[in-house]
Amino acid sequence: MKVPVLTLSKSGQFHHGNDSYRFRHEIKADFSTNTWYLGPHPDLLKYLKNEVACIANYPELQSESLTSQLADYHHVAEDQVLVCNGTAEAIFLIALCHQNKASRIIKPTFSEYEHACQVHNHQLSFCGANFIAPGMNTPEGLFWLCNPNNPTGQVYSRELLQDLIKNNPQTLFIIDEAYADFCIDAISLADFVGKFKNLLILKSMTKNYCLPGLRLGYVLGHHTQIKEITNYRPPWAVNSLALKAGEFALNHSMIGDDERLTYLGLAREFQTELSKLNAFEVLSSSTGYFLVKTPMLANELKQLLVSDFGLLVRDASNFRGLSDNHIRVATLTREKNEMLVKALKSIFC
Repeated sequence: MKVPVLTLSKSGQFHHGNDSYRFRHEIKADFSTNTWYLGPHPDLLKYLKNEVACIANYPELQSESLTSQLADYHHVAEDQVLVCNGTAEAIFLIALCHQNKASRIIKPTFSEYEHACQVHNHQLSFCGANFIAPGMNTPEGLFWLCNPNNPTGQVYSRELLQDLIKNNPQTLFIIDEAYADFCIDAISLADFVGKFKNLLILKSMTKNYCLPGLRLGYVLGHHTQIKEITNYRPPWAVNSLALKAGEFALNHSMIGDDERLTYLGLAREFQTELSKLNAFEVLSSSTGYFLVKTPMLANELKQLLVSDFGLLVRDASNFRGLSDNHIRVATLTREKNEMLVKALKSIFC
């Protein structure tokens, strides 16, 4: 068996935001991660504290209870749902299931698509976001797409993606909707699950319910695709507390229209203030996270903000297709957003 050579992203490694554990300094505000800015549901921690004794037993073998609840939530059959230990596990399972095939990835985007495909010996190709157009043809293999995209916040319309999937049955489309609830427009393709055999949708409970430490996500897709992926999934993949949190979250939604509008309003204010800074280029985004091109190398700026201000941003220089001066910023509360604006003003003004 040929062992694939792992060619890492342009910076030489796959790294991510929310890496405060790497620093000894107190982090007063973390702009580096794209989870819901207000944190977990206020009653979730109390609930998990009361349920913590469940760790004395094995979790459900295949997350059966949460699978059933998610099927009801999305109005699909249970065999069209696969609960995973975060969407990262789902990405690697899909890449493993289709090992040695060809994969095309939009750039810049979440690096784990590339990472998983490299590990499982996919023949990789990349294209820019403007590559996608009505009536286009795609090659046989897999097509990975994040909607809205991370890190750009760019959104593809339901109509465009539906047309793309329908007209290219030779291509398996993996649509990552981890941040779909952060957008004002309804962009999810969840109601097309089962209608297309060549569609898999990744959904995250890490992002919109702010559960990154518990790792919880799931895949929606045609039952034949889900069955194939499930064959590669280990038993007891999702821990008991994560399953409890998922069941709680489904019954305690935090992001309604009013909350979403408030969040996006804060994001527009934040972008406007940052764009006023000399030599800063703030890229347009349809959600609350966005890219900023700064006059300083991203890694140096990140280190300076941590050491002098206790603020953490995402060094975005390792995203394929971005420069060494790009950072990604996630919107927080107005008070915390002002902390970053003031810090950058003191550095560059």
